[in-house]
Amino acid sequence: MGEVLLAAAALAAAGFIVRGADPRRSTYGVLLLPGISLAAGLSIWIILQFTPVVTSAGFSWLSWAVTVLTGPAAAVAAALATVSRRLPRDNAERERILKL
Repeated sequence: MGEVLLAAAALAAAGFIVRGADPRRSTYGVLLLPGISLAAGLSIWIILQFTPVVTSAGFSWLSWAVTVLTGPAAAVAAALATVSRRLPRDNAERERILKL
């Protein structure tokens, strides 16, 4: 139980770090990237817990390594995808409101 709590805390912290490093962070919510990081990382962690590779003694580190790499990678991908699709729409809406 402690392992999953530690993984969740690390994944949420990594999501906040990715959000803090993004210069366009004002275009999406505060909890979007930490939530995506947490969901992706814990999903992979749960899947890896049911595989026989992780239960062997030599590969117990695999669940931590893959989980820690997957969460922030998903957050970075979401930040890039969200900003590129939302920014032009927000700018058009802002121009429409300012013309009124």
